[in-house]
Amino acid sequence: MHGFNRRFTPSNLNEQESRTAIIWDLPLRLFHWLMVSTVAAAAVTGYLAPEWWLDVHVYAGYGLGLLLAFRLAWGFLGSYYSRFRSFPLKFKDALDHLFSIFEINPESHIGHNPVGAWMIVILLITLILLVTTGLVVLGGQENHGPLAFLISFRVGDFTRNIHEILAGVLLGAIAIHLLGVFVEVKILHHPVLRAMISGHKPVTSNYTERNPVGIFRGAILFTAVASTLLFLGVKLDTLASGKWRNIQVPVVYKSECGDCHSAYHPSLRSAADWKIIMDGLDEHYGEDASLDSETARQITTYLTNNAADGFDTEVANNIGRIKTASNRMTDTPYWKKRHRDIQDSIFKKPSVGSKVNCEGCHKDAESGWFADENIHLPNGDKK
Repeated sequence: MHGFNRRFTPSNLNEQESRTAIIWDLPLRLFHWLMVSTVAAAAVTGYLAPEWWLDVHVYAGYGLGLLLAFRLAWGFLGSYYSRFRSFPLKFKDALDHLFSIFEINPESHIGHNPVGAWMIVILLITLILLVTTGLVVLGGQENHGPLAFLISFRVGDFTRNIHEILAGVLLGAIAIHLLGVFVEVKILHHPVLRAMISGHKPVTSNYTERNPVGIFRGAILFTAVASTLLFLGVKLDTLASGKWRNIQVPVVYKSECGDCHSAYHPSLRSAADWKIIMDGLDEHYGEDASLDSETARQITTYLTNNAADGFDTEVANNIGRIKTASNRMTDTPYWKKRHRDIQDSIFKKPSVGSKVNCEGCHKDAESGWFADENIHLPNGDKK
């Protein structure tokens, strides 16, 4: 028998604590605390930080993916109590252990107890689903990441709801996990927190020592996992780059339209709307912006050929293809929703000037990408 199942009583507690052994190997402990830090970073940037912190959130997600890949491999190659086959996952045992906790008379386990084992499984599955859905959202909504070549905007937009639900499930699971740690440490006086730092746990005199796997094997495995994921990521990202349409902007468009306002990316309006705008240049939002017929024809051709209809981006779907009575992008529900928390004083900054100067805050507006991480509000400008 590789562990022990004994009741916590005053008579045997001192016996159990009279000897300790390394149960949690160093790679597992490093994984645990790195996971805590990375999940915290992902939660803060996902719930509290503004949207232009998306790149930090994404890096935290990549880190989670790497750590999870390592943990899955370590679950088969690590030391005995790190391996999944050591988890006591019988449902009846979990119920019995839970009831015994309520009676303040639980069985002690060298490795995970049945309730703790199930919690670890739930946390790992939830985190894996979170990272997976996050990659889908990143690829579909932001046209970025290793899955961008494969995921459409609509799929990414739908998956975002699932990603947010899973984030809530994770927070709930973490709360239950922390409650369990509190009960173990403060009520049952079981040193689980100290064990996850030092690796040592109390064992009985008849405990059979199992040599924990050292950091060397863990380092080799982590390096192998990281190298494999990096290689796959680079290859997939190369495919993703082919999805993005880089269009050549005519000089005449920049010189004529860009002379009065930003030379808007064509994906901000549909082909039909661009046609209406170009046909009404003599009354262009209160001004006469008439052009000679050849110039107007060249610009109209450029705009309609590269309009929102041919782009599968967040901006094209939520702004460019949305019809408004005024034909203004600032009147679309999505534009209003995304800009509702921005104070009017920001739009009056010298580097912005108005609500229609996209390039004032979106540093990639000319490309039509409008990535969240490329948003930079000019808070440092003088009024």
